[in-house]
Amino acid sequence: MSNEYNRLVDCFTQLCDIKMSGFATSLDFCDHPLLKRRLKTRLVYFASLEYLTKSCAVDKEYTEARLSQYRALLIGDNAPLPLTPDAFGAAIKTITGDFLKPWKRGYCSMLLCDTALILMDIAPTSKAFDIVAEYLNERKQKRLNKLCVLLFSNAEIPPLFADAERFITQFRINHNFTSQSVMRVMVTANMSAGKSTLINALIGKPIMRTSQEACTANLCYIYNKPFEDNRLHLIASQLNLDVTHNDLLGVGRETVSSVASFFRATGHPQKRICLIDTPGVNSALNSNHGKVARKAIAEEKYDKLIYVINATLLGTDDEIKYLKYIFENVPNEKVIFVLNKLDCFKSIDDSISASINGVKADLENIGFKNPIICPMSAYFSLLLKMKQGNENLSEDEQDVLDLYIKKFNKPEYDLSIYYHETLADKKPNHDELVKMSFISGLFGLENILYGGISA
Repeated sequence: MSNEYNRLVDCFTQLCDIKMSGFATSLDFCDHPLLKRRLKTRLVYFASLEYLTKSCAVDKEYTEARLSQYRALLIGDNAPLPLTPDAFGAAIKTITGDFLKPWKRGYCSMLLCDTALILMDIAPTSKAFDIVAEYLNERKQKRLNKLCVLLFSNAEIPPLFADAERFITQFRINHNFTSQSVMRVMVTANMSAGKSTLINALIGKPIMRTSQEACTANLCYIYNKPFEDNRLHLIASQLNLDVTHNDLLGVGRETVSSVASFFRATGHPQKRICLIDTPGVNSALNSNHGKVARKAIAEEKYDKLIYVINATLLGTDDEIKYLKYIFENVPNEKVIFVLNKLDCFKSIDDSISASINGVKADLENIGFKNPIICPMSAYFSLLLKMKQGNENLSEDEQDVLDLYIKKFNKPEYDLSIYYHETLADKKPNHDELVKMSFISGLFGLENILYGGISA
């Protein structure tokens, strides 16, 4: 590939990451202060928010999607008020209030916090602040400047902005999070290795469809969000910031899509992650799946590649063939091997250590040097995170979780011993679910991806 081609690919990836900066933000406004105010006030407030954000927006599609959430929250089915520049000035005077209405003093701060949470960048947010400042007196302009400085710093929030403290904090978390570089992790496997279940385990929610049939026919990019706001975002044919799990399942398997959700990481710092889901390469029904996966491996930009191996189907011809392709096309230091489905082993018939050694020997024969092999049970790990997240497990899921906890409490199933030499010693005894995340192999894999051993 030419240097010019590589430069264009890098530029395209950076542009995608910029677009994803807003897409992968969190917003929790369920107890917004304006909800307690009468409809007339909320109509003026929303109209002002709409005017400001649309006047300053860089990504108009994302801005409109966020505004639709505020519209539903603040005014419901009521028609919004259209604002001209002159009408906006009058609206700002209404919002900022006067000395006879002290409860209105925080409205302007709230408006600018909401504006910043939608625009999510310094330049458009500063432009919005400048627009509002034109309609304020000198005293209120000083207050405005203090708020602008607070948003883009970590300074202590004074009592003056107590009403907006929660939203200032949300903006800071989002801004600091999206300022990180994105760690891109591609996940690939042959069919039925548990690739989608592993992705769900890393997310901590059953987002990706799982079955014994081909689940993915094209690429899906799954982005982490900075905190839990109980919202799923989706870009398929269009952008939607309020999708359900059923909506995700309804996305066509042939469609390239992007999803954003909070990742429940067990004891690790939140990192800005993009998981790239690829089709299974050995689909008997559609050979194009393998072509899509191989093209992604050759052309996509990623920092790590997780290769998922089914521990119950070791050494197949399809596996060896694909592993050779990975060896020839991916730098050795980028590859992490996950030996999955160890929950299917029986202590009488199967040996985890022997399986790990066998996989290591096969990989070394292909040419991999000191391969990183992560033994785990992806399904057990997913159930653990769902339970920790207070999700309602089905009766069958609860039965399986109880069975796995009993099974993995046996010393021969403790997968933490195959990870970092200090990892097994850090298993907490006070929290069974966290302890099981060590034993299931999940904590060890996340430690490799995210770094920072902690309990």
